[in-house]
Amino acid sequence: MKTDQLNQLLQDNTLNRESRAMLTAMHERLSAKEYSDILDAQGNQYINFVQEGGGVWGTALVGYLYALETFGIRFLRIAGTSAGAINTILIAALGDRSRNKSSAIKDVLFNWNFVDFMDGKSIVRTMAGILLKNPKLLKRSVYLLVLLLLIIIFFPVVTLFRPFSIWFYLVPLTILVIVALGVRYYYDLFRKNRVGLNPGHAFERKLKQTLDHFGIKTVEELNAVYNKKGAELNLNYRFGNTSEYYFNALNHVEEIHAEKAASIDENRYRTFLETMKNTELYKNNPFMLLRSDYTVITTDINSRIKVEFPKMADLYWTHKDICDISPAKFVRASMAVPYFFEPMVHRINRSEPEIISAWKFRLNADPKGVFDEAVFIDGGSISNFPIDIFHESDIFYPRIPVFGVRLTDSSEAGAENGLGSKEILKGPGSYLMNIFDTLRGYNDKTFLTKYTFYSKHSIQTVDCSPSSWLNFFMKDAEKTELFNKGFRAGLEFLDRFDWEKYKTERMLVALKERKILKDENEPTVG
Repeated sequence: MKTDQLNQLLQDNTLNRESRAMLTAMHERLSAKEYSDILDAQGNQYINFVQEGGGVWGTALVGYLYALETFGIRFLRIAGTSAGAINTILIAALGDRSRNKSSAIKDVLFNWNFVDFMDGKSIVRTMAGILLKNPKLLKRSVYLLVLLLLIIIFFPVVTLFRPFSIWFYLVPLTILVIVALGVRYYYDLFRKNRVGLNPGHAFERKLKQTLDHFGIKTVEELNAVYNKKGAELNLNYRFGNTSEYYFNALNHVEEIHAEKAASIDENRYRTFLETMKNTELYKNNPFMLLRSDYTVITTDINSRIKVEFPKMADLYWTHKDICDISPAKFVRASMAVPYFFEPMVHRINRSEPEIISAWKFRLNADPKGVFDEAVFIDGGSISNFPIDIFHESDIFYPRIPVFGVRLTDSSEAGAENGLGSKEILKGPGSYLMNIFDTLRGYNDKTFLTKYTFYSKHSIQTVDCSPSSWLNFFMKDAEKTELFNKGFRAGLEFLDRFDWEKYKTERMLVALKERKILKDENEPTVG
């Protein structure tokens, strides 16, 4: 980064004093680092990028993106769930992958008034606002209701020993009746609104307008703009665009063999090495299997499957339909937070052979087993951090890294070592939430437990506390604070990232997958 670029960036009013100080201290060091071996003509370095869901915490994702792009990081494959899906679609929709996109996304973010997305009845918005501004109010209200209920239950018994005014009984009874009527009202509202307080139409409409403004009106247009592969990407391999990648891979394999000889299965190694030497796939083409695409994760709870859009869009729409629908629909499906937003219900046209064929091809489904409807909810219910889709066993010697950003708050800091029974079982609410969190994160946790490599080399966590991920009443000051937290987390990650070490350890993972590297000798490689 040149001095004039730094000075221009330091004038960005969105960055606070702490972020500017960190940027000033780190810019020379970060500008000189290598992050990838795939570059464009301007020297930008390319990665694959996955973003976790987290409601309005998505503001921190934009700050993280801003930090990466500041130091010339650009993107090929991108994926996200919920809030991460919004960022993913906007990155893809802004076209030319060599350009800085985070500034435009930041402008979109700060122009959106999140509360407008709460398009349910006004009483819902009012109640949500009260609870979000007073997070302990709900718990205190429950305690009060329990107390009132106890008074009503024991009042007749107490009056046997000492007379009390009837008002001691009628007042709590009246309050409980009012509460019961309120609960019934919200229950009926849930049923009427497909078990969601907000229809979600306002969010989908706003995102569609934004995409239209970027010149993307349909999924087909977005696919044409962003989905490229191989030579279409018009990129360069750092060391040359002919056989350099092939020979670099061979040399690194032999270096690892020399260093890890005691842990190598020689028979498997020789077979693997001969296969590498004889393959023509990469010999003069360092861009083989390299591609750019986008993925939005949602969950179809009717078919009970994780859905990756647009890859699996053919399960629900014909090609002609895809030419007409906006990508905003994919994000709406991914953002359907249970109870907060209505599920997105989509009618499946089972009379279309194209759709039935897709179900057979992708899921081996019998035509009679294809349901009439899809019911989409927040993709985070199955996979909130879909880094697994970027794990490519076919790629042995990495050309680009995978970067991922997760969102959390400081109260979850103990989750890595376990909260302990005292914390988990402190109440029914805590108990249920821990069960839910375990089930929700099972897919991601299972993958990251198996492949510890990614937690070590690819992933950065942003602490979004004390903000609530459902605070749609968020003001610009809170948005700015989250943005800066994401920005600083991005700088911290770039500072600790080691591309050469990443490549070496990713190769060790590949050797272990092929059972060339003996598991018992290298238990920490994962």
